[in-house]
Formats: sequence, structure tokens, C-alpha cells
Amino acid sequence: AMATLQVLDAQLLDAIAAQAIAKIREFSVQHLANTVWAFATLGYLHRPLLAAISKEALARIADFEPQALTNTVWAFATLGILNQPLLQ
Repeated sequence: AMATLQVLDAQLLDAIAAQAIAKIREFSVQHLANTVWAFATLGYLHRPLLAAISKEALARIADFEPQALTNTVWAFATLGILNQPLLQ
């Protein structure tokens, strides 16, 4: 919702990112894609969160549906993150 409204509250986003990192293994691949998409839509670069999402996505890359996969690639590209392992 925040991404759709273009609301940027750094303190809230940092708190969300911290909780997401702590629970990242509980996320479905769709949750991973949605999270990185929302941060990218806001233009909010949170490197620890992106690293956690990247690591988890790599571990479950075969489980991604095409839409979730393309959203994830778009988000990393939008944030200017070139993650070689994830893109290979």
C-alpha cells in the first residue's frame, strides 16, 4: 500500500526491513518478490534486505512463477543492483 501511495517513511521502512530479514525463511517466493518490488517502487535501497532476499531467492529460484521472477528482476534493476548470482 505504501508503494502504491508513494509514501516514504524511512523509519517505518527500516523497521519493516528488519522484521523481513528476521523472518525471510518464512516468506513464500511471492512474498520475496512483493517485498523487493515495494521497496524498488519507493526507490528505497535497503542493502541488508536486498541481500537477504537475494540469498533466499537463489535458494528457491526454481519455485518462482514467471511473474514473481520478472518482478524480482525488475526491482533489482530499478534499484541499480547488479546481483550476478541471482541473474545467472
